[in-house]
Amino acid sequence: MLFAAIDIHKHAFQAAVLDPESGVVVEERFSADRESFARWAEPWRGRVAAVAIEATTGWRWVWRELVANGFDVRLAEPVQTRALLGRRRSAKTDRLDARWLARLLAKEMLPESWIPPAQIQELRDRTRLRKALAEDRRRWGQRLHAYLLHEGWPCSRSNLLRPPGLRWAAALRLSEHARLQVDSLLAVMAALQEQLETVDAELRRFAHGDERCQALQSIYGIGPILACHLLAEIGEARRFAPGSTGRGQSDRKRRADPDRRSRRLLAGKSCRPRLGRHLHQRHHLHTPRRPRSHRLHPNRLLRQPGLQGLNKRTRRDLCRTSNEPRQQRVCIGQMTGRSSRLRANEPI
Repeated sequence: MLFAAIDIHKHAFQAAVLDPESGVVVEERFSADRESFARWAEPWRGRVAAVAIEATTGWRWVWRELVANGFDVRLAEPVQTRALLGRRRSAKTDRLDARWLARLLAKEMLPESWIPPAQIQELRDRTRLRKALAEDRRRWGQRLHAYLLHEGWPCSRSNLLRPPGLRWAAALRLSEHARLQVDSLLAVMAALQEQLETVDAELRRFAHGDERCQALQSIYGIGPILACHLLAEIGEARRFAPGSTGRGQSDRKRRADPDRRSRRLLAGKSCRPRLGRHLHQRHHLHTPRRPRSHRLHPNRLLRQPGLQGLNKRTRRDLCRTSNEPRQQRVCIGQMTGRSSRLRANEPI
């Protein structure tokens, strides 16, 4: 069983085919076009179990061509793939990257990314195009706002993105050069607005006929446009089901197997609880709480009626005397001229 990997770049592809039994790696470098790619894939059709490619720019058409030729394609997550490699001690080359992908695929350690269906991919293209058009229109509106401010026509920035603000900017009395600049900015914003309305109409039609978007719109505050954005980015919600991660599976196994602790002890494995959010709770179970201190502080005397007139030095001397052993007594009247007494270490 052979495993292949392709390191995708803009102008050239680096392919590596690994035989896990013998360790032989067949490498080939070819141009990043459909003809060269088809010539490489033809002799390996039916012989390669799976092909790994990284989720970088240009992976989509490579994935479509491989699926059309009958290959099982695995999309690798680039960040996690590099993390598994650790600190690189040698130079980073396309040959080493392709070999590393093939090795991870053969050992079933390849961190995979979710490949959305064709419908979700097309919806992502439209929603992300709408986001880019809206951001570009906002940027050109900011340029128009700044230019009008330079010309001595201040206005609200948000009003320039609305029809009344655009009509106001078009009707201003400006110089010939300023009018040329403003008309150019308004023309660009009008073209972006036209494309934005076209994309919005397509998304509204899609949301009207899709059951998933209808379910999302039942949530307060979610309209057809936002529902399309959520569906495009989330995709299949089943991949976020509870228990799909390792932590959820281990929790279920622990609850379903009460003898797991005893078997781990017999096998010589540690059963110590993990240090997590319950560490402070276990600490308080075994450590007695410290008694609350009743030592006097000079500022505490200011809260007692009749003692607000003491200066700072008198309050410091009073607290130093009252914080002595419990058998001693201190007379406040000797310092303040009052007849009240204070027991040492007793809160005021």
